[in-house]
Amino acid sequence: MLALDNITKSFGARTVLDHVTWSMNDNARVGLVGLNGAGKSTLLRLIAEVFSPDSGRIARPQKTRVGYLAQDAPEMGGRSVLAETLSALDRAQALDRRRREVEEILAREHSGPAHDSALAELGEILHELERHDFYSAESRATAVLFGLGFKEEDLTRDVAEFSGGIRMRIALAKLLLDSPEFMMLDEPTNHLDIEARNWLEDYLQSYTGGIILVSHDRYFLDRVTDRTVELARGKLTEYHGNYSRYLVQREERFALEMAAYEKQRAEIEHMEAFISRFRFQKSKAALVQSRIRQLEKMERLEPPVGAEKPPSITFPQCERSARRVFEMRGVVKRYGDLTVYDGIDLVIERGQKIALVGPNGAGKSTMMKLMAGIEPLTAGQRMVGDKVVIGYFAQNLAESLNYDNSVLKELSDNSQGMTTSEIRGLLGAMLFSGDDVEKRAGVLSGGERARLALAKVLARRNNCLLLDEPTNNLDIIAKDSLLEALRRFPGTVIIVSHDRHVLNELVTEVIEVGQGHAIRYLGNYDDYLAKKAEMEARAAAASNGANAKPAPAPAPIRKEVQPARDRDQDREQKRRMDRAAKERARVEAEIEKRESERAALAQEMNDPNFYLARKDADDLIARYERLGREVDKLYAELVKFEEHPAAK
Repeated sequence: MLALDNITKSFGARTVLDHVTWSMNDNARVGLVGLNGAGKSTLLRLIAEVFSPDSGRIARPQKTRVGYLAQDAPEMGGRSVLAETLSALDRAQALDRRRREVEEILAREHSGPAHDSALAELGEILHELERHDFYSAESRATAVLFGLGFKEEDLTRDVAEFSGGIRMRIALAKLLLDSPEFMMLDEPTNHLDIEARNWLEDYLQSYTGGIILVSHDRYFLDRVTDRTVELARGKLTEYHGNYSRYLVQREERFALEMAAYEKQRAEIEHMEAFISRFRFQKSKAALVQSRIRQLEKMERLEPPVGAEKPPSITFPQCERSARRVFEMRGVVKRYGDLTVYDGIDLVIERGQKIALVGPNGAGKSTMMKLMAGIEPLTAGQRMVGDKVVIGYFAQNLAESLNYDNSVLKELSDNSQGMTTSEIRGLLGAMLFSGDDVEKRAGVLSGGERARLALAKVLARRNNCLLLDEPTNNLDIIAKDSLLEALRRFPGTVIIVSHDRHVLNELVTEVIEVGQGHAIRYLGNYDDYLAKKAEMEARAAAASNGANAKPAPAPAPIRKEVQPARDRDQDREQKRRMDRAAKERARVEAEIEKRESERAALAQEMNDPNFYLARKDADDLIARYERLGREVDKLYAELVKFEEHPAAK
C-alpha cells in the first residue's frame, strides 16, 4: 500500500496540498483529476520523490519502486532507440554483472564461508532477475516500442534525431519496460495516435502494479481506471469508479453539499438579522449573546467545489454554403516516389461532421491540406462549392501569430462579428483567463500559442472547418466546450483527432485513409470500429470456406425471352462477376497464407530465448512486420470486393 500522511506542499503563498491524508492499494488504478493548476503534477512528483513535501510523509513498502512519466521530453542522445529503452534496466544490468562476478567466486571457492555467502547472494540475484524477466528484456522492449508506434527501422536510429513528442514515447517505453511497483503517469497519451493509445490501454489493464494517471483523454481514463480522485482547493476527494461514473457521483455530491451550504447560510443570515434587530434591547440581551456564541462556534461551510460548466464558445454567424462543399475527382498526391493518394473520388456535403482516421503517416494531414488548398494536387481535380468559406487549423499555424500583440488584441484583430464578451468567452474556453489575456503572444508556450491559433480560426465567419488535432492542448473541460460548440455549428466540420470521445460524440461519418485510398463508413468512431470488426470476421469466414463447393443457384421459376442486347449485357455482367469471384478467392487465399506464416513467426518470437537462440532474429522480426503490411493491403482489396463485388 502507498499512503500519504498529512502532506502539505506550498509554492510561495499558494498552498497546493493542505494536510492531505490518502492511501491506495498496490494494484489500484487511479485517475487523478482537477482543474488546470490544481496541483496534479505536483502530487505525482511528490509520490515519485522528485521533490519533498513541506510537511508530512509518504509511506510505501520496502524495496518498492515508483516510476514517474513527466509531461516534458527528457534530454536524450548518443544511443539508438532500442539501446535507450534498454537503459531503463540499468539496475538489473548491474545485478547481471554482479551475477557474473559471484559465479567467478563460486568457481574459485568450492567450500567455506566465502562459498556459502556467494551462493546465498547468487540465489537472491537470480530471484530478482527472474522476477523482472531480465533475460527477455530485448524482446519485451521491441514489443513495447512496436506497440507505441515505432517501426523496425526506427530501433537503430539515434534518439537525438527524433522530436520531443517522439522522445516522450521513448520515455514511456522505458517506464513500461522497467515495470515498477507503482507508476505515476502524467499525460501519457499526449503524443500517441489512436492505435498506440489502444495498445497502451490494453497494456495497462494487464499491468500488475498500481497506477496513478493524469489524462485529458476521458475515453482512456474510462478504460484504464477504476477509482477517481479529485484534487481541488488542496484536498483530495475519492470516488469509486472510472471518469464517467465520477461525473455522475460528483453531480450528486455537489447537489447535497450545495443544499447543506445554502441551509447553513440561511441559518446564519437569520441569526445575524436577529442580533442586528435586538442588539440594544435589554430584554433580549441573553438571547442575543446566545446567538453570537452560536455563530462563533459554528464551523462555516465553504461553497462546494462545483461541477464546473465549461465556458461557452459562440461562433460568429456564417453564410450558408452550397450543398456540395468539396468535390475531389481522381485526386493523386505524390511526394517523390511516395504515393499518398492514388485516384481519390470524394464528395463532402454541407453540414456533415466527418472524421478522418488512419494510422500515423496514412495521409490524414495531407488530405486536410489538399481540401484547404494548401498542398497542390499531383493529378485530378479539387472543386470548392459556391460561398464556401474555409477555416483551417493545424498545429503549425501558431507560427503565424503576431508575437508583439497581446492575446486579447491578437484575437480581437482577427475576429469577425464577435462582441468583446464573446471574444473573452472564447479565450476563456481556450484556457486564457484573468491576466493571461494581456500576455504577449511572444512569451506564450507552444501549447498556449496553438490554443490562440485555434481561437483565431473559430472567431471568423467560416462555414467549413478543417481541424487537424484541435484538442491536443486542451484539458477535459475545454474539450467539452469545443465539442458542444462544434455540435451546434451549422456548417461543415472535418476533423482529425486522437480523442475518441470527441470522435464518438461529434461525427456522423468516418473516412478511413491509407494505402492510397479513402473508404467511408457511416456513424461515429465506435460504429466504424464495429463495422471494421464485422468485415474482418466476414473475411475470415470467407477465407475458411474459400475451398468449399458453392451451393447451386436456385432454378428460375420462369424464363423470360430477352432481347439480344440484354443477353449480351448479362453475359458480360456474369463474366465480370466470375472474374471478381476468382480474384476474391485469390486474395482470401493470400491472406490465409500470410496470416498463417505470421502466426508461426509470432509463436517463435514469443519464446523468451528468441534473441539468444536465433542469430537471424532481426530478419524474422522484419519479416513479421512486412507480412503485417501485406495482410493490411490485402484486406483493403477485400473491402473493395465487399462494396463493389463486380468492380474487377
